[in-house]
Amino acid sequence: MQAGLPAMLVDETPLPFPVDAAVRFDRQAEFHVMKYLLALADGLPEVYEHTHAVQVGDRVRTPGGMITAEHTILATHFPFTDRSLAFARAHPQRSYAIACRIAGAPPEGMFLSASSPTRSVRAVPVDGDELLLVGGEGHRPGTGGDTEQHYAALEAFAREHWDVRSVDYRWSAQDPTSVDSLPFVGRMTPFEDRVLMATAFGKWGMTGGTAAALLLADLVLGRENRYADLFTPNRLNLRASAASFVKENAPVALRFVGDRLSKRGSRAIEDLAAGEGDIVTLKGQKVAAYRTDDGELLAVSPTCTHMGCQVNFNRAERSWDCPCHGSRFAPDGTVLEGPAVHRLEVKPT
Repeated sequence: MQAGLPAMLVDETPLPFPVDAAVRFDRQAEFHVMKYLLALADGLPEVYEHTHAVQVGDRVRTPGGMITAEHTILATHFPFTDRSLAFARAHPQRSYAIACRIAGAPPEGMFLSASSPTRSVRAVPVDGDELLLVGGEGHRPGTGGDTEQHYAALEAFAREHWDVRSVDYRWSAQDPTSVDSLPFVGRMTPFEDRVLMATAFGKWGMTGGTAAALLLADLVLGRENRYADLFTPNRLNLRASAASFVKENAPVALRFVGDRLSKRGSRAIEDLAAGEGDIVTLKGQKVAAYRTDDGELLAVSPTCTHMGCQVNFNRAERSWDCPCHGSRFAPDGTVLEGPAVHRLEVKPT
């Protein structure tokens, strides 16, 4: 309330289980994300999809040639250029969601737990019905163990508190968080006026992305914005971020060395079952291998092309995920998500 927000402390909620207390925010809005995105896209003069940028400077380099622009905004989940050093100042987190068809109506409102494990609950409209969305189970990419268990935990939570008739949808995603918990929005480096960036929304991408767009528009048009210094990627706040910086970067060093020692690839590639991926041995060489449902073996280098960490298999999404900075690759090595821009090297089987 002191911050001017419409907040109040309550001890009852529409949830089907008791809570000790809750902070309630009135006058909130629920958006249909795809409708919102399509409406924004309609206002753009041109949109080019499936155009893979691999280098950004005065010009943007793609496999098909160069793109020139007066200003370039890098708004990928994680900046794939390392000039900003964002990879060392932000860490990615994956999270999971399921949408369930339940008996009766979902609770009215949007709910986020304050304790761990995090649970997010809300209703989502699907083909005229309202389904119950349950989210949570966050972890750093490539460190989630058997990732199928995260979906199972969300389903168990839903079935514990609601009469679940079916689980119709499930998905996962990831988003980086900065070491001081504020997004990086602004000029990529102090020396670049034409290249800007926006990242590290900490899983608040729709609201954070909208605020970032307003700030970036002001910077491009040369207008003053009172939040520019607060969100600049070039800020340095040692008091707020030093401990977090050490905490989040220590696992990177441990993974870079530890995974090479603990996951030597002692299994033979022939031992993989259909739908299974693992670090295995192929012709005396350690590889990241996956057997498709129809029995085909795919083998790629286990070394992430971003900064050389060893990838791990994500069973739920059937992808190779890097535990250091969150790059993700398809079983055949194709880049799914940056900061890596180059695919994993294919190994002949």
